Amino acid sequence: MSQRLSEHAVFDIVSPSGTDVGGTTAATAYRSVKNFSRICVYAELGTWNASDDLDHGRIEAAQDTSGTGSGELTSDASGGNYDTDSPIDADGDFLIIEARAEDLDVEGSDDAVRAVVGEDGNSGTDDVMAVMVTYGSAYPKKEQQGAASASNVYADPNT
Repeated sequence: MSQRLSEHAVFDIVSPSGTDVGGTTAATAYRSVKNFSRICVYAELGTWNASDDLDHGRIEAAQDTSGTGSGELTSDASGGNYDTDSPIDADGDFLIIEARAEDLDVEGSDDAVRAVVGEDGNSGTDDVMAVMVTYGSAYPKKEQQGAASASNVYADPNT
């Protein structure tokens, strides 16, 4: 059995143009989790204005990768899964959100997820990096993320 993460998972990042989230939100694209068992989001604050805090940190679910019927899989609110009463708010702070595919509303036909981060205030620069990993592939395969090419490279010390 292969132990290469690249054969069991795919990665989505918040668009680099969306990293200054002051006064807005940024999100990954929706990813189908039809053949994956788990989802993990890692968000870390970069240059961050001391008077701001991360107001949005959640996983949203939808029926398809177009976002049809979208809703929250995890919440970001007072007392929510990401409790905004105790938000992250300084350079280097991080948030990890984890979920299982069975947490999706399959009766509602949910099949896709995306990560959302954001800051309601805009007092200065509020940079955040976020990556969503869908993993536990039911069908592991080489180059799960996409075929290797000049712009898609898989590097391994044994090849």
